[in-house]
Amino acid sequence: MRKLIRLEIKKFKLFSYLKGVAIANIAIMGLLTLMYFVEKSEGIITFDNYEMAFAAIESIVRPVFIIFAAALISRLIIDEYKSNSIMLLFMYPISRKRIMVAKLTIVACFTFLTIVLSNLLIGSVFYLVDSYFHFMPEALTTEALKDSLAGMTLGAVASSGIALIPLFLGMRKKSVPATIISAIILVSLINSTAGGASLFSFIATPLALAAIGCLIAYFAFRNIEKVDI
Repeated sequence: MRKLIRLEIKKFKLFSYLKGVAIANIAIMGLLTLMYFVEKSEGIITFDNYEMAFAAIESIVRPVFIIFAAALISRLIIDEYKSNSIMLLFMYPISRKRIMVAKLTIVACFTFLTIVLSNLLIGSVFYLVDSYFHFMPEALTTEALKDSLAGMTLGAVASSGIALIPLFLGMRKKSVPATIISAIILVSLINSTAGGASLFSFIATPLALAAIGCLIAYFAFRNIEKVDI
């Protein structure tokens, strides 16, 4: 399996996505900086504490990389079905299911790692900047840091499953735009707030959506050994 994953990464030159990840992180940092200085000029406190700040960072990072994952699904799977190049791949003496599991593992791992690492990077930069400018009304406590890390990790795990949901529409339509658009609609619904809380705030919701994403991935390819492409 690891060899298949390495071959897929090399074949699609997936390390080139790191440039996009870096640009996304810079853009998120710029957005947070703009939010802070605009609200400060109006006498508004952007974040009451670090837990709120880290939650805000996560709420921006998470949808960005779920959409990134949809782009990855499009490149690794949907494009290959559209061009019928998947037929050549299936001619190799390797189980079709193993090939697809390798592709989906790349998507899930990419989503998890980019969300975790981006949250850690942006959160660390935020903390370092705050230690100089002192714009947070409360200091960072060990308890707040532990709670934020636990929530971030759980959110990243759930997002890895949620990122597979756009596969459903993408496979039905064999369409890259449908895959990307469904991901945008999905993250818009998840991140929409009512009364200051989003759907992601309730732990059961992201876990249920992650389970749905895993089921979609399973049902999309469960009969792939028997079905003609």
